Amino acid sequence: MVSITIPKKLSEEIDAIISTGYYDNRSEFIREAIRTLMAKKPEIRLVAAVELYRNKNITISRAAEIAGLPFDRMKEILQEEGILRRGKATHGKD
Repeated sequence: MVSITIPKKLSEEIDAIISTGYYDNRSEFIREAIRTLMAKKPEIRLVAAVELYRNKNITISRAAEIAGLPFDRMKEILQEEGILRRGKATHGKD
């Protein structure tokens, strides 16, 4: 669970939207807002994917999925970022 503080004016606007029935509750509104932001700014998804991979939380395949990129392009980006590919040794090939 995540807890956030919303400024009063923004909170009032969100509550007004919810009171119309457009969203059932604040959580639904905030989830949709985050999905919309991430769809509009794909670079945010890429940053998240790189950081998750860097911290060894996900595989390259999952990073590519999060970033919305082909596997090979994700691998290139990780190499450009100086992040070595985990897994079997490739003897300089990859």
